[in-house]
Amino acid sequence: MSKPVRPRLTEHGLEPVRGLPEALPSGEVLLWQGAPTWAEVAQRVFLVRWVFGYFLILALWEILSATMQGGELVAAFGAAAVILLGGGVAIGILALLAKIVARSSVYSITSRRLVLRVGVALPITINIPFVAIAGAYLRNRKDSNGDIVLELLPSHRISWIALWPHCSGWSLGRPKPMLRGVANVAEVAQILGNAVAATSGAGISRSVSGPEAAMPSGATAMA
Repeated sequence: MSKPVRPRLTEHGLEPVRGLPEALPSGEVLLWQGAPTWAEVAQRVFLVRWVFGYFLILALWEILSATMQGGELVAAFGAAAVILLGGGVAIGILALLAKIVARSSVYSITSRRLVLRVGVALPITINIPFVAIAGAYLRNRKDSNGDIVLELLPSHRISWIALWPHCSGWSLGRPKPMLRGVANVAEVAQILGNAVAATSGAGISRSVSGPEAAMPSGATAMA
């Protein structure tokens, strides 16, 4: 007889399995588990590159203005340095927030559902059974990181506030849950597509063109 799973006390409460609020029912198997990479969260959610660009433009403008008005370059460079220092502090704070979001998030794919344990101050667990998924597509980037975006059936809705930043876009009416910034996203999409196909007898619906590619095998059109 197998030994009962003992819950572990973590910063998110008692978890019999990391990222899951309770032990899996009999017959349900954990297929994959992961989390967003903090660099992806920093770039895609907190837009650290745009913030850096903003402060860089301010610093360059300070120097250019002093040059055009005949001001002292030493003072201008000093002011620019202060601006860049402030930008560095802002980027550091955003990077820290990204690391906290990544550390507090766990994505789990089982043989029956997708589970998202998300939230920093108030962690919650979101269960998405495969029968609630109407479609999915992946955003695969050159570094093998990417996103898997889900489209839910109209009868299944999740609060945008509860999902953020693990949702796509600003669709407040029908938010789309997503696995954000996942490493080796093509392999994860393969696991998810095969799991849905094995459960429902059909796959996840195909997606759009461009950077958003169709899910791999096991992800053919759903009736």
